[in-house]
Amino acid sequence: MNDARCSVRFTRRYPAAPSEVWAALTEPESLRRWLGEAEWAALGARARELEPERLLVLDWRAPGEEASLVRFELTADGDGTMLVLDHSLIEEQLGMAYTHRWTVSLDRLGRLR
Repeated sequence: MNDARCSVRFTRRYPAAPSEVWAALTEPESLRRWLGEAEWAALGARARELEPERLLVLDWRAPGEEASLVRFELTADGDGTMLVLDHSLIEEQLGMAYTHRWTVSLDRLGRLR
């Protein structure tokens, strides 16, 4: 068994207020639209920390994977929002897959409106 872990980090700016980005991160229908129906249906996530419109930290468990940690941090940036996503404690062999998944999902998040 390999216990090696890795992390991935993304920074994105969205042309929407923090309240809108927060809604996309926390409302089930919005989550399905940007995270993907299959991903959402299979995901086991539980909020660990919650500061509305600023911080969401989740214990993340996808089927067949060890638990990991996902942190979304929002900061107002003029007429938009900076989002920093840190996904840590990922099984090392899944690092590239999560890099791709988050890239695609965050692109979809940017197209919601």
